[in-house]
Amino acid sequence: MSRDIVLGVDIETEQKAVFDTVATRDGIAAFWTPDVEGDASRGGELALGFGSAPSRLPLRVTKATAPHEVEWTAGGDWPYWNGSRIAWFFEPSDLGTRVLLRHLDYGDGMPDFEFGSVAFTWAMVLGKLKSVAESGGTPDPALA
Repeated sequence: MSRDIVLGVDIETEQKAVFDTVATRDGIAAFWTPDVEGDASRGGELALGFGSAPSRLPLRVTKATAPHEVEWTAGGDWPYWNGSRIAWFFEPSDLGTRVLLRHLDYGDGMPDFEFGSVAFTWAMVLGKLKSVAESGGTPDPALA
């Protein structure tokens, strides 16, 4: 049985700006981690580095449908992440853009505390996406 993380936030800017932040290498570097290599286009491969992580997080871009959704599939040797999907959905709202983030098919067996820690980190990353998108793109990565 897999586990899923689901988070949502309203961002006070247009849908395309939010999509572009999540769907581009420079955008990902601005809100998540500045250490991004690769191609963020559909079918592209990304590798994200995090200071204390023993390896880079490989992500394959499986969907990029402007301005509605982006999906990545995780690979590599990150415990519990391999094969999981990170799906971003964007829709217009009264405030600008409603964002729904789903980390799907997260691996079984992860202790609850660690799973909760990942969910907390995703909430911080989503908060940074909001901050960066509302600022017009001023970098402020969650995991610098």
